[in-house]
Amino acid sequence: MKTRIIQIDDDFINNMANERLMKKMGIPFEVTNFLDPTEALNYLSETKDTFDLMLLDINMPRISGWEFLDRYEKFETKIPIMMLTSSLDPNDQKRANASKLLSGFYVKPLSKDMIEEILKKCGASNPSVHTDCL
Repeated sequence: MKTRIIQIDDDFINNMANERLMKKMGIPFEVTNFLDPTEALNYLSETKDTFDLMLLDINMPRISGWEFLDRYEKFETKIPIMMLTSSLDPNDQKRANASKLLSGFYVKPLSKDMIEEILKKCGASNPSVHTDCL
């Protein structure tokens, strides 16, 4: 069974690198990418698609990852969300740790060890088990 991932990051190259790494690791996955968080919110509010994991950036145009989370909080369906960002700001780390919607905070670039930790933590390799993510 494929792990269904939604990536929300305005950096196309970063999204492509994440996909390439997962493919290289042999992880069966299907990814839906959004460069614009507002488009992702619209999609998530209208779709019946389900996802096992969301990778969310903080610093994006139009709305930030934090604003995305504020709006996403009102959604009925919840997806395990990992903040994947270039931010080294300790305040972002504190805010992420305090968020009930986030299951983790990772600094780019995504690495093999990070992917393994994320998939294990969220049970995304077995999508029916989201033990520590929500």
